[in-house]
Amino acid sequence: MTSAKENLLLVIPPVVRTVNGAYEVETDFSHNLRLYLTNFSQVTFSCPILPDHRANGAILRSLPLESLQNSKRLSFVPLPYPYREDRYLRHYFATRRLLSAEIAKADYLLFSPHSKYDWSTLAVRLAMKQGRKYDMESDHDHYSAHQFVLASLPFGFKKLRKMMWARSFLRDVESCFSHSAVALLQGQEVFDAYKEIAPNPHKVLNVQVSPEDHIPPLQLEAKLDRIRKKAPLVVSYAGQAIARKGPFDWLRVVRGVSEAGIKLQATWFGDGPLMKQMTHEAKRLDIENVVSFPGSVSRQEIMAALQKTDIFLFCHKIGESPRCLGEALAAGSALVGYGTEYPRELVAIQGGGEFAEMDDWQGLAEKIICLDRDRLQLARLLEAASSSGRLLDRDTFMQRRIELIKAYVS
Repeated sequence: MTSAKENLLLVIPPVVRTVNGAYEVETDFSHNLRLYLTNFSQVTFSCPILPDHRANGAILRSLPLESLQNSKRLSFVPLPYPYREDRYLRHYFATRRLLSAEIAKADYLLFSPHSKYDWSTLAVRLAMKQGRKYDMESDHDHYSAHQFVLASLPFGFKKLRKMMWARSFLRDVESCFSHSAVALLQGQEVFDAYKEIAPNPHKVLNVQVSPEDHIPPLQLEAKLDRIRKKAPLVVSYAGQAIARKGPFDWLRVVRGVSEAGIKLQATWFGDGPLMKQMTHEAKRLDIENVVSFPGSVSRQEIMAALQKTDIFLFCHKIGESPRCLGEALAAGSALVGYGTEYPRELVAIQGGGEFAEMDDWQGLAEKIICLDRDRLQLARLLEAASSSGRLLDRDTFMQRRIELIKAYVS
């Protein structure tokens, strides 16, 4: 599928860490790299290396770059870790020269600006200066994300500084989108945020579901049988313990369901800066006997747990396209959470979700209570979720994104 000369350059958020002195790439992103290498003769990706104190929470699963198929045609260009004025300015001129040279060598350009003082935004400016076409990609509505962060900060110097950063970055992002040759926007929220700004917007999905992730029919039937026999509910979530994932709303929902006299076991898979507070809050809410926090576990363990899960409960607070929702559907788990556009579109065809308005954790608790009391409806919801999950295929969706890049960027 490659031609004699089709070199792709990506300048993206951090997806690399060092393990025992060697570069390792996030496992999910490695699947994207595999498809890029199938379609392009040379692939170069460039991003900052995650510091050790950030890597543990941000990249839970990674693998060595040299272990990737066709890795001889893959180049990684490490960049300094910026995201602050002093670090950015210290490395600005050297990074500018490096990125300018890489852009000039590439046939196709893919950029993903994501933060104030990032290198991806600089790469867009350099591409524009060279008169180059480029693909802009995003999995966030950046305005929504910044508003959420600012709302959580008390008034003071730090908030004023963050407000100025946000205003400047949002202007930069709009400029980057407005000059793009194609914009690949992940999910309905992100598409709606930028469809009037980007001249050539396309809604895409970034799912990490492959055929082996789909729950086997016999295992699904065993789960449905357990539900019909009114066994205790199994509730799960898989993601970082950070504010935008709504961990404390999640705990309040579990408490509300438990207080209604419903037997359940709830598990939050993943770690993060709020995990210690979550364990304390579970004790304060007197639900530590029904909630468990196993921390970071392998994807294999998570998928195995999701295949035994009845309800995948989520309380996401911003417009984004989290991969965990597609994985839950593939595992035959019903989605119950805040009804932003992304989860709604995942189940729009076959069903498999129940949603409440943002921040209405009481509404989510009530939905779970109703489903527990109507086990036939819960069983139908799980069957629908499994059907929705079977519509998701990582390679199919990734190939469509690549075809759009080839069609509009060269």
